[in-house]
Amino acid sequence: MAVQTGEVRRGWEQKALAGLSYPANLAFTGVAAFVLALGVVTWLSAAIAAGRALHRWQSDGDDRTFTGTFREFAATWRRTLPASIAATAMATMIALNLIFLGSREAPVAFLFGMATIPLAATLLLVVLMLPAAASADRDATMRVWLRGAVVLAAQRPLASLVLLAIVVAFGLTCVLLPTIVPFLGISLPVWLGLTTARPRSA
Repeated sequence: MAVQTGEVRRGWEQKALAGLSYPANLAFTGVAAFVLALGVVTWLSAAIAAGRALHRWQSDGDDRTFTGTFREFAATWRRTLPASIAATAMATMIALNLIFLGSREAPVAFLFGMATIPLAATLLLVVLMLPAAASADRDATMRVWLRGAVVLAAQRPLASLVLLAIVVAFGLTCVLLPTIVPFLGISLPVWLGLTTARPRSA
């Protein structure tokens, strides 16, 4: 009986530690990605690196996600930096466009603003799926990863909409609680994208 009780206790402790590893690894990965994203135009490169580190943790059990993020960044930045710069420029233009149109009261400005929202949502969805695509084919080019991200999103339309809604809600939460940004601002959306893109079990 005592042996069985000890086994049950160890099993409970292991489950508790496994549960605690999720927020801890997400926070460690988030800090590493935040440091890498301080270059501003490197934010997408940092997100892809974080996604690949989290994927190794989830698939191979490698929980060295903090140092793993830096290793993945070193392995991928030459492939991802041009796209990261382009994505920064696109996001800036979309944001400025929405701010400008939102400051106008003309109906045409409202229509143009509403037309810009699907474009912004599409860009965000591709960004969220990119780390999953980069993890699935680790040695591919950025062009292949972009195509893979589009395919992943198209194969899961309902899940992709739910993902967008959750990430937007999380973004609003970050506005209210900016202190969580260095810890989860990048890693949580990336982890949600990995979870959404995970192959369905048969």
